[in-house]
Amino acid sequence: MKNYYLILGNGFTLDFLSSIPQNSIKGNIDVSNLFKNGELVPWPGNNRPGFLSYRHCPNLWTLGARPNMDKKDCIELIEDVITCANILNKNARSSDNIYIKAYKELVTYLKALFIYYDKLIDVPNTDVAKWGWAKFIKDLYQNSEVDKIHIVTFNYDIWLERILKKLSLEFSVSNFESANKKIIIYKPHGSISFSYKTSRVPEAFEINYTSDSNDGEVKEFELTYENLSARNTINAIIPPAGDSSRLDFKWAKEIRDAARDVARNLNETDELIVCGISYWHVDRLEIDSLLTSVNSKLEDIKIINPYPPKVFNAIITTLFDKVIFFNDSTPLT
Repeated sequence: MKNYYLILGNGFTLDFLSSIPQNSIKGNIDVSNLFKNGELVPWPGNNRPGFLSYRHCPNLWTLGARPNMDKKDCIELIEDVITCANILNKNARSSDNIYIKAYKELVTYLKALFIYYDKLIDVPNTDVAKWGWAKFIKDLYQNSEVDKIHIVTFNYDIWLERILKKLSLEFSVSNFESANKKIIIYKPHGSISFSYKTSRVPEAFEINYTSDSNDGEVKEFELTYENLSARNTINAIIPPAGDSSRLDFKWAKEIRDAARDVARNLNETDELIVCGISYWHVDRLEIDSLLTSVNSKLEDIKIINPYPPKVFNAIITTLFDKVIFFNDSTPLT
């Protein structure tokens, strides 16, 4: 029996969005420039547009976050916020620092952003059957010679889960549900489906700058795919360019450890597929911890990325001998 180990980054979501008819999307979705549609995202306190604004995110706004900023500036600002938050978090510095406050605004904003995006696509009524990844995963699921399909995704969105449900492919989410399904999903950077067991009423909603709005154990969260909300007292989201091992949140460590344990137990005949990983300098340690856990003698390693970062190309070909690069998911089927 063969096992598959998939590591999915933002490129997976981009591939999905480009594969479906544009009239299936009820608005503009940009998962590369995360501030682009910020003024359209509803504020959880009143459900009215304007989340990314000086009124609701004064610290992010002061640092330069704008709905009209370009992708490069967006990435640089997020990297600055995350890098400073990492250092300040490790050294237990004052929570009054603008970067710590901006980080807490960013986490809540990102959950609200992807909840907003989730509502723009009606997956049950969208044709996904011809998408390369959908066909590939369905074929693996129906193949009696495949034991487990392990999917480690760093994406917060739940389009993958909705697609699997549409295709009637049963799955479980690691650390939340029993791992007895053929498809097991690991989300070490969190998800909009991770719902903390307590939330605030809309009238009382505000971003809490004084407490750790990200930490908690997995058992304190529930999985939910309906009535999604960013009003949870804790939002299990690690921003892009973040490293779950550096930030050391308990829920993230539990999921990360589970994903790494599976990687360690892969056999030479199993297969590793990596799709759309950005490999930014601040998250390389986390990606490397997964890749270095995998048996170096693995027979099948596929990289799906039209523009793989040069440093990632160097690392993956150093760790493994039998690597094949593809531009998209088409050759998988």
